[in-house]
Amino acid sequence: MEWLSVTLSLYGRAVARAGKLALRNWPVLGTVFAYTAIMTVAGYFAVFLGLAGGFLLSIVWAGCLGSFLYLVEMIVRTSRVTWEDFGRSFGVYLWDVVGVIFVLWIFWQIAMPVLQQLPQGGVIALCIEIAIFVFFNAVPELIYLGHNTLLSLLSESYRFIADNWIEWFPPNVLFAVGLLALWRLPAADFVAQMLMFAATALFVYFAMVARGLMFLELNGTSRRGRAFRHRMGR
Repeated sequence: MEWLSVTLSLYGRAVARAGKLALRNWPVLGTVFAYTAIMTVAGYFAVFLGLAGGFLLSIVWAGCLGSFLYLVEMIVRTSRVTWEDFGRSFGVYLWDVVGVIFVLWIFWQIAMPVLQQLPQGGVIALCIEIAIFVFFNAVPELIYLGHNTLLSLLSESYRFIADNWIEWFPPNVLFAVGLLALWRLPAADFVAQMLMFAATALFVYFAMVARGLMFLELNGTSRRGRAFRHRMGR
């Protein structure tokens, strides 16, 4: 079946290139240690600030997540990332990430009290969470590759998933399985734990770069167009 051949070819290109880029930029795994240290320090101070500490922790977490997305973007777009990129990464997508978190927080602040009053509220809440996970799954890529406003960010993610869900989710499920497998590896001592943490960090970068490369191939194209390019050897 041509569609399957085209899709497997797309996966092969994305995974092979992501593997090369992740190995070439392996020092980037150190940023995950840096994010952990930053969150640990922020958590220590947040304890003494009460409600303001919660907001501080959210902003710091959003900054770390935005920094991570920026570094993935640099790998996807330029094939390399530097420590200078890391230094300027924290503010680039900070407010995009904060905006998404705020919308989801507001939604649950409104939805949860209502759902709690319903007989099957827990089931409905679970279904909504699954729907959010599915249809907003491409939000990270749209933040750093699409540069959309907040409202268009969510609507574009819905459109992208609706158009490409059958190509998008199989490798993402495999990435999730691979991540769980790494987390379950035995680590008897501190050195083993650090090695496992480093391997997990590098795998996360690999998976996110592969997602970015797949997004670039899928977004704005049709199955017919991809099949035509495949027949032309492109």
